[in-house]
Amino acid sequence: MPPMRTRSSLPGLARASACALLAAALAGAAPAQDRQGYTLGEGQRLMIVVHVLGEVKSPGPYSVEDNTTVMELVSRAGGPTEFASLGSVRLTRVEHRPIEVAATAADVADDSTHVIRVDLDAYLNGKNRAPLPILGPGDIVTVPRNGWFHWRRIAGIARDLSVVASAYFLYLRAVNNN
Repeated sequence: MPPMRTRSSLPGLARASACALLAAALAGAAPAQDRQGYTLGEGQRLMIVVHVLGEVKSPGPYSVEDNTTVMELVSRAGGPTEFASLGSVRLTRVEHRPIEVAATAADVADDSTHVIRVDLDAYLNGKNRAPLPILGPGDIVTVPRNGWFHWRRIAGIARDLSVVASAYFLYLRAVNNN
């Protein structure tokens, strides 16, 4: 019987690394250097660890399937809070490059950081139908605060000041009437 051929995509992995990972996983012993942030989850699915920060209901690290989008991660984190700015979500990706021989300390820091802006608001409102970015191992998704957060804070300060001013004017009135 001829070998079965299928096509698969593993974002963030070169073809050779993906083949080595699959072969090691099927053999039951994947070496740490070949995993590059991927682990096997339930049902032999590749899993990655990513982080979500900012204005989501449950920020923190999440173990998700390898083809998870930014939208799915925000949803898994409980969704956005009322102060989330979904129009300016940031996906920070650090690409680690293997270092064979480090000659100097500058050669050791061979990582590249990319920040990808994602407009989930436009995607949800049907204004942007481009595919959402697929998460990779170690990605960090940050959902920033919107402008209403700052106005609410200012309104709270104004309320507190008005209470203090009212108490002061009541005191002055009581002193002047005596």
